[in-house]
Amino acid sequence: MFFQRAFEGENKWWIWLITLVMAFLGYTLGQVPLLIGMVYYIDKNDIMSQMSMEELEALLTKMDFEALGMDLNMTLFLLLLMFVFMSLFLIIFLKILHKRHWKTLITPFEKINWNKIFFSFFLWLGFTGILEAVSYFSDPSVYTLTFDLGEFLPMLVIILLLMPIQTTTEELVFRGYLMQGFGIWTKSKIIPLIATSVLFGLMHIMNPEVEKFGMGIMMTYYMSVGFFLGLITIMDGTLELAIGVHAATNMFSAIFVSYAGGALQTNAIFNTEVVDVGMMLPVFFVVATIYFLICWKKYNWVGWSKLLEPIVRPEPQIADVSIDVSNSNL
Repeated sequence: MFFQRAFEGENKWWIWLITLVMAFLGYTLGQVPLLIGMVYYIDKNDIMSQMSMEELEALLTKMDFEALGMDLNMTLFLLLLMFVFMSLFLIIFLKILHKRHWKTLITPFEKINWNKIFFSFFLWLGFTGILEAVSYFSDPSVYTLTFDLGEFLPMLVIILLLMPIQTTTEELVFRGYLMQGFGIWTKSKIIPLIATSVLFGLMHIMNPEVEKFGMGIMMTYYMSVGFFLGLITIMDGTLELAIGVHAATNMFSAIFVSYAGGALQTNAIFNTEVVDVGMMLPVFFVVATIYFLICWKKYNWVGWSKLLEPIVRPEPQIADVSIDVSNSNL
């Protein structure tokens, strides 16, 4: 049913292409406020006279906005604002060109199941919190308490308002629009699962973590996350579980523990400069497996054969044209 919603409305290949291009155009336009803010702080703090162009480019490549003198909360707001533009462009052109409602990217049903989203969110948040607590009590010395109420509260408001939009937008684009598109083109579920996982990983290739920890392990991690989110989307037949997991992952790291050198620096409660990359992948696989089994049981998923089922165009609804002749004058 999830893939069948993609057959609704207009489905010419150029419509898919234009809608995708316009979504990323929205993302690009959303960078304008960030660029204005960067130019303002570069001029305000006279950065150009303090470093060479090569040094400035290196800072921008690493997304080290703090080195430019930019406020962390303002930077967070401007970074998340890009996804507001992206989601608006996707929704608008989905309606104009495809003649579809944006909810068809999430569920085959008329209403979004918010209970499922919140269940997924808090389940994954709980797993993440437990793992971070184990890490903390194993070696508290690598954590630094950075809590500042005056900085934390504005940050919390920004995160609660905008971060769900950021994570949901990524899900709408990858596990929604692209997965449905690849699905109806190839009539397969495996191909879109693999394709969107690879694209999701490549989207993060410019993140500073890739340079810091190595492309091999980080690309494996990002693609594994993309594969997991795609898998639960196909098995559940909705995007709701993936939306919850993605939101929980990003919001936890933004609010509770900020990692030095990470793509998103925030005024979190704790900061750590040590990330055990070697344990990151196996721990993720274990947690993802437990999560998967819980959802399999809770939502009564069918067997793995669902992944191999071909995607077929739904039969057109034939109106009931039967005629009541009981009172006809013949």
